[in-house]
Amino acid sequence: MAFFARRRSHLMKIALLFLLLTSAQFIAAAEDMRMPPLKAIKQFGSVSISDGSSFFTFFKDGTFRSGPLGISGREFDGRWTASDTTFTVNAKLGWKNGASTGKDYRRIVFVIYDVQKRPPETMLGLMLHPDLFDGYFIIDELIKIPKPAEPDSK
Repeated sequence: MAFFARRRSHLMKIALLFLLLTSAQFIAAAEDMRMPPLKAIKQFGSVSISDGSSFFTFFKDGTFRSGPLGISGREFDGRWTASDTTFTVNAKLGWKNGASTGKDYRRIVFVIYDVQKRPPETMLGLMLHPDLFDGYFIIDELIKIPKPAEPDSK
């Protein structure tokens, strides 16, 4: 009888060890899904990040779009360039559900660290672009500029 009790205890320990190792493997795989923002843009076609009140979307073709997560607020439409983690945007400033001159431009410099795509169940309801990513970023600069030159159409 003691033999079977020890065997059952041994099997339980093996099963628990297997469960722990499998869980650790899934956690490690989830951590590996973080990637540099330029790689994520290339892989997914765009990356949208949020500060909780606005979204900022960088598209693969170099266009940039930002807007409020709610029903009104500041919007930006423009173009971006990047070097490593620094993204420079030249954009027209406007207002969703508000008055705009259409002649107000800004340069915004973002520093974006590694990003990870959010699971679908945590995406915000009013996002225009569903590829919302989690990651740390700062807006290093936001200044008024003259109207940028139009990009060459080729």
